[in-house]
Amino acid sequence: MRTGNAAAAALLVAAITAAFAAMSPTPGNAAQEKAVAPAAASTAVPAAAAATAAATPVPATAAANAPAPAANAAARIAPPDAAAVLYAIHQVDSKGAPSADVANGSIATYWFGHAFELEGTPYYTGFIWETAERYGKPGEDDVGPMTTVNLAEATFIRDPASPESPWKFRGMEPTIGEFGAYERPPEVDTHRKPLEYRTASGKLLLAVPTETFENGITISGYALLVFTPPEKRQDETGNVWAYVGNVIAGEDNGPACADGDVMPCTRSEGELVFSATATADLPRVTVQFSGNTISGPGKTRKLGPGDAVIYAYDATRKQYVAQ
Repeated sequence: MRTGNAAAAALLVAAITAAFAAMSPTPGNAAQEKAVAPAAASTAVPAAAAATAAATPVPATAAANAPAPAANAAARIAPPDAAAVLYAIHQVDSKGAPSADVANGSIATYWFGHAFELEGTPYYTGFIWETAERYGKPGEDDVGPMTTVNLAEATFIRDPASPESPWKFRGMEPTIGEFGAYERPPEVDTHRKPLEYRTASGKLLLAVPTETFENGITISGYALLVFTPPEKRQDETGNVWAYVGNVIAGEDNGPACADGDVMPCTRSEGELVFSATATADLPRVTVQFSGNTISGPGKTRKLGPGDAVIYAYDATRKQYVAQ
């Protein structure tokens, strides 16, 4: 967990959560406009296409090929840039940079942005990751595979009636979970598209394509995030956005295999399939693999249906876990 004053952090989260819930769905007040003051809109972040929730399994990649017209229109309007997202969360002017010092040695860095539409409302959310605060205590600078980073978010709503300032600040959350390793987040894989699934209750499950590199192996995955519209939260302490885990979706051991001299070279890819369930609002997430994998010393085998991995949301752990 991040260091700092726990009591102060709890009060901050409670105050921001209440403010988020109290905000009108039609933004435009002076405080909201101030939050996006440094925003010199940059190139638009690619928006994920809409996947319709259904009782039958939905291949996520196929769903991403059928975007809603309104979502396409929103994507053509440049969303708030990295500096605007940083300012909305920390009120720090990064002077156009995607990273800034924020508090007690903590560094906040823009990670990913996503434009989407939910029940007729166009949204844009920017996510930043933050290192832990430093207080000069022994061991604070030590990092390892269990050293995660904090994930925060700022959400905006598009206002078609205001073309000169189309994105209005909706709210922010200083923490929606922790992820990564060695005090770094997983890198966003820009070669794959983010995927969406809309639940029966009106939530959005967002799968952000990621890539990590470890011991000569490139690991593909998806970071899973859930958006609950403020008016649909069951209580005022619940998050609007929440990080709910990571799924592995392929590996490439090219650098480690040394053209087959060290081990057989293998490569696999995973396709996400969302499946509605009768007992939970959030769907099952199945990763169906293709390619090959090592089956023994000097041997490989082809991946097939039997290698699929199913993840389900664990309400107690508030994470997706492999079954």
